[in-house]
Amino acid sequence: QTTTTTTATKNKQIELTINFLVSTFIRSTQANHRKGGLIGLAGVALGLNRDTSIYLKTMLPAVCSLLQDQEARVRYYACESLYNISKVARENILEHFDRIFEGLCTLLEDPDSNVKEAASLLDRLIKEIVTRSGDQFNLKLFIPLLKTY
Repeated sequence: QTTTTTTATKNKQIELTINFLVSTFIRSTQANHRKGGLIGLAGVALGLNRDTSIYLKTMLPAVCSLLQDQEARVRYYACESLYNISKVARENILEHFDRIFEGLCTLLEDPDSNVKEAASLLDRLIKEIVTRSGDQFNLKLFIPLLKTY
């Protein structure tokens, strides 16, 4: 009972931290705050390691929303944050593959060379995850997505 209560309390604290980062920093009108939120979410993911997958439904939409940011440095940090989240969550990110793929397609053509380079590193990691995932990657859902790009 105590272990279950402790785990539930920790999970709630982690959720509150992630929601705070998203609402206070990721959704900020100031670029430096958005960058800080991205660094914070990446830090949470690295700290959680494989348990990051529990919180992907909150983390990934927030990070992916900034892949299209008007500020190049924010897009760069969004790539970096997504890379770190993907690195620890591995095949669990495949549930959100469509959103990640859409962002990558745009970022690989970004006018900023640093963003392009970060997107290229993320692209390689995503390809590695997909390749190693075996049957977890849904090819039937990917083909229509690929046709749009």
